[in-house]
Amino acid sequence: MPNICPVLRYLRRVPVALLAVLSASLISGCAPQPTAEPDSPGFLQRPSPDHIRVMSFNVGWDSIFPDGDPLNDEWRSDSKPAEFGRIVKAVAPDVVCLQEISPRRDPQQVGEILNASLPLGDGKTWHAHSGRDNVIAARFDLLMPAEGAAGRALSSGRGHAMALVDLPDADYPVDLYLVCAHFKSKGGQANIEARQRQADVIIEWIGDIKTAGGEIDLPAGTPIIVLGDLNVYDTDPAYHLTTLITGDVVNEEEYGPDLAPDWDDTDLADAMPRHNAAGEEYYTWRDDTQAFNPGLLDRILFTDGVISLNHAFVLNTTIMTEEELAAAGLEAGDVMLDPQTGRYDHLPLVVDIAFPQNQQ
Repeated sequence: MPNICPVLRYLRRVPVALLAVLSASLISGCAPQPTAEPDSPGFLQRPSPDHIRVMSFNVGWDSIFPDGDPLNDEWRSDSKPAEFGRIVKAVAPDVVCLQEISPRRDPQQVGEILNASLPLGDGKTWHAHSGRDNVIAARFDLLMPAEGAAGRALSSGRGHAMALVDLPDADYPVDLYLVCAHFKSKGGQANIEARQRQADVIIEWIGDIKTAGGEIDLPAGTPIIVLGDLNVYDTDPAYHLTTLITGDVVNEEEYGPDLAPDWDDTDLADAMPRHNAAGEEYYTWRDDTQAFNPGLLDRILFTDGVISLNHAFVLNTTIMTEEELAAAGLEAGDVMLDPQTGRYDHLPLVVDIAFPQNQQ
């Protein structure tokens, strides 16, 4: 059967009555994609099936794995694996970037959790790749897997995972390159400098991507997303975020000259999603047991010169109504690290991206 998914993008011009008939006969030809339940709250719905949904989530050290797993920290909540499963099912991402997954694990353990929570059918499986404590998982093949470390030798082990998400050629004009990162945490000059080295090395890598030769070459215009727990504190200069957005390398002697990271030689865009795509809250981390303010520690940065962000949200189940929770199959404490003690941590960030040919 020929690929009729692009045809559906033009049916918005067809009268509603005729659209119902045409879509019923045509939709069966589209490649299946995970989708939120039809009666889920509106903010959980992607703008159209053509969009690629990406989720970033610092899950708290190995908290998503089953009870009794020896790598889980003692303070973890035993309810977390079920909570993560509900989140994945409700959000229905195509690609996920997880942080705080033990480097000792086989990354496909994450793939198996996704297979159970969001099965793809037809014998397909989720693919996963890890770098340090980061895991990229996707319902598509992952090509050119690599990993990087801040300054190439950071004692904390923090760094990033990288991979090219192999999107179907019939439906998408290009593939999608991800840099899934977890930056050094905590305050103090040494940690601030470590975060800056991590940003410098990522910009150096993007420069390699955009320049023929070196360690990696991608077709011009390949979308790039840098995402994860960047530990962007409001209590220090956080210049590492500026470096990632603008390409202003601090240690040029070690990591090369400044460069504009987008393909059109401009800055990367910051998704800055709001809680449940409404209201005025943007924070991605919170801990009411400490004196720190809720903060935007996590970010999703992307090359808006070649892709568009049409929808984004930070999932916050604690502010959803009972009706919304029931419709989405979620519970109020699902995004908390430990609902029993009222402990928060990081919240999931979600973006829906579109490619130029999918917006005509």
